[in-house]
Amino acid sequence: MSKWAVSFWLVRRKAARTGFDYSVLRVDIDARLNKRFKGYVKEQVQDRAFHLDAYDFNNADPDDVLLTLDADATDFHRIVAAIDAGFDNPRAKEYSDLLSALAYVVVFESGGERLFALRKINTLNNPKKAVTRQALFFDNHKLVDVEDKQVFMIDPRFDFFVFGGTTFIASKAAFETAMNFREGIKEKGNELLDAFTSMDFLSDVEPIRTYVGENLRHLRKLAAIKNAGYFKQPDYMTKLIAVVKAEKWDLKIVGGKIIVEEETMELLLKLLNNDRLRSPINDEMFDSSAKTAVAGASTGA
Repeated sequence: MSKWAVSFWLVRRKAARTGFDYSVLRVDIDARLNKRFKGYVKEQVQDRAFHLDAYDFNNADPDDVLLTLDADATDFHRIVAAIDAGFDNPRAKEYSDLLSALAYVVVFESGGERLFALRKINTLNNPKKAVTRQALFFDNHKLVDVEDKQVFMIDPRFDFFVFGGTTFIASKAAFETAMNFREGIKEKGNELLDAFTSMDFLSDVEPIRTYVGENLRHLRKLAAIKNAGYFKQPDYMTKLIAVVKAEKWDLKIVGGKIIVEEETMELLLKLLNNDRLRSPINDEMFDSSAKTAVAGASTGA
């Protein structure tokens, strides 16, 4: 990446009628910072062996895994559109522009290819963080307390990268916050509950809506159920009800319908996402939302 051009952008976001509007400020950087950003990408991505895994609403925050997602499935294309306005974007002029932004994006460009690296701005960028580290500056032949300087701290790690139409996610939580994924998750949940209503295998859908509310963990569960789509498979719900009866699990079945009750809601959502699994080795049963299909294994169909 040594010959790639580097530019630095602040991302601002404001609520709109449908989702959010994004705008950017361009920020001038010196040659040393240019080199430092390239070093950060090399250290975070190029110098490590990452396993790639498809993004799912139930993924944990990754460690040596980069989660992948189609870039068009996020709001990032709106940020790219703002950056593409180039010099029509205003330049950051005030120190407050740095601290009030949503995120910063570093763009690496060479031969028509672009790599975008985003980091959400948080308390780590605030000068108060430097104060807690008792940082001092040697400025104009004297030591200066950090509180007297306009400090903006750059973290050596980026939250996610976008290259060639794919998003590579290093921090799932920061990615979802920056890209407004809570609203997308809520939308998927509402679509799922509408589908449940039309299928008529539950006594009532509204208790699920009330139970989930704004709870992000519950919203993720609904989104995962919709994405997996087990409930749409032929005979899945018939088999689910038969297994519940055979195993004497706590769901109440009346007239061929599952009675939706708050005290058994967790179990209901687990079964709708096929999260209750049995080991073929020792017949032990587990609840697990993370599932990777085994190649060549029988589906039992």
